[in-house]
Amino acid sequence: MKKYIFLAIVIAIASGLVITSTAISIPIIKTTPENFEINAQCLSVQSKPLPKKTCEINTQHLSFAGTQVTFGDFDEYHGSVAGAPNGEYYYYALVEYTEDDSIWHPVLFRSIDSSVWESQVEFLYDNSEYTDFDQNAYGTYATFGAPPNSDGIIPVIQGEIGDGSVWDFSPNNIYGFLNNRIDCYTFEGPDGDPGNWNWGGLAFVGYNGFQGLDIEGCPFIFYQYSDAGGGIIGWVTGDTEGCEHVGSAMDLVTNMHYAVYDRNTGENYELLVRKDDFGSWTYNSQQDFWTHNYKYSKHITDTVDLMYPCCAAYNDHVIIGCQKDDDIVVYYSSNGMSSYSETLVEEAAYYPEVAIAAGGITIITYIKDNVLYYRTSENYGISWSDAEVVSDSQINLNNRAANLDEYKGSIIGVWEDTRGDNIDIYYDLILEAQNDQPQAPDITGPSEGVPETFYDYVFSAVDPNDDKVRIAINWGDGKSDLTGLIDSGEAIILNHTWSERGEYIITASAQDFWGEQGPEASFTVTIPRNKGAANIFILQLLNRFPNVFPIIQKLLKFGLN
Repeated sequence: MKKYIFLAIVIAIASGLVITSTAISIPIIKTTPENFEINAQCLSVQSKPLPKKTCEINTQHLSFAGTQVTFGDFDEYHGSVAGAPNGEYYYYALVEYTEDDSIWHPVLFRSIDSSVWESQVEFLYDNSEYTDFDQNAYGTYATFGAPPNSDGIIPVIQGEIGDGSVWDFSPNNIYGFLNNRIDCYTFEGPDGDPGNWNWGGLAFVGYNGFQGLDIEGCPFIFYQYSDAGGGIIGWVTGDTEGCEHVGSAMDLVTNMHYAVYDRNTGENYELLVRKDDFGSWTYNSQQDFWTHNYKYSKHITDTVDLMYPCCAAYNDHVIIGCQKDDDIVVYYSSNGMSSYSETLVEEAAYYPEVAIAAGGITIITYIKDNVLYYRTSENYGISWSDAEVVSDSQINLNNRAANLDEYKGSIIGVWEDTRGDNIDIYYDLILEAQNDQPQAPDITGPSEGVPETFYDYVFSAVDPNDDKVRIAINWGDGKSDLTGLIDSGEAIILNHTWSERGEYIITASAQDFWGEQGPEASFTVTIPRNKGAANIFILQLLNRFPNVFPIIQKLLKFGLN
């Protein structure tokens, strides 16, 4: 991978204010509204290589419900999982693994069919905690919390290559990162490049001592802003210190990112919600960096503790789950958290996780009486189905029940399970949603042309479920394009030029909103090797401008032919 020279660039203005927003807490039950001034700030550093080594851990196949991922002699913790958009291996998991019951390392596992898992890479950070995984159209990406011996680092790993980058904020007196969450999306870079490096965003908590600040439990977000490895860490100050656990989500329709933190106010725990627009970039010409636009932050308060938040979002529907004292509740919104309401999911339960499947079906998992359950909602959190069992074995209570991932419209998950002699990580398909693949795209455009000339081609694809689609195009000359999300059946025009004469086959396939890939279509283009190609170019030019050169057009039509 690329090696980058570490360079810490302080980009916050002397006052520290980049964007200022006033957020008002909205009372849910018996609360007193208060005004909070919350300031958004940020800092930039450059990425560095990620220390790692390959590893081999014995694996085996199990046939009973719930597939065992790890088989170590000691306890494994905080597993996470993601399904891959393409490639030989379709499932990846990251686990806190140990071989001596003393030092745990994040270990990357992979599987072709989710029934047999093999270890791939061990990342050499002692006792790092809380892994998380997600995916976009380019691949799977993971993160984990900073280890005690180098705890100013932020790692991002790509499962397909078993490698990644790390950003170190220790020189800026920012460290102690915990409870990392990663949310991926597919979006272009700030300069209009395809953005295959733009994996998404992180949310986490840690200590912030930057430029005299002294914030324990500071709520952070992080994202990469350049192909060269530049990264932005952002935080909000004001009534925001004391944050502990994190939930987050990326709305893949609106590209809004939501980060939710539980916050110890000294009297009880409340929720702090931050919203950022990841669908836009703003350039800072003085410091030469790009940022996403901060929208606002707000508090959700109650007379009792609100803890262990989780979050999911789709087309401005936002579902925030949390543990309200000893019950599970959700706050649901249909307008991007401008307003929201509360509903009870389960009494005497712990550690919720929430995700949205194809068709807008929302799923929430939680632990009750050491059993892992799930419920579903068909109206984005307003009402919930009866509880179903995910695993009736002993579930380890470790500040998290299950780690969920939406994969091709269905929901997969992993959890800590004690059915064996020690704690192992188990995997299962938790909710299988009905989702049909999109049809092969239609391709129209010229079938002949000349070198070094741009030609327009029209692409469209129909999805049987009327989901939005993106189209991947290979131009047959080693170059490719990936469109943004478009409506089912919507036409999109892209142009391309070939530098050499020959025959080229354009191939295209559609992927629906949920990541389901459809069949491939092809279209042949010939860049002629004879002199007639010049006539084709001239005739195309004259057909486009018929009134400019009528005499030449007439000569070509009647003389050259």
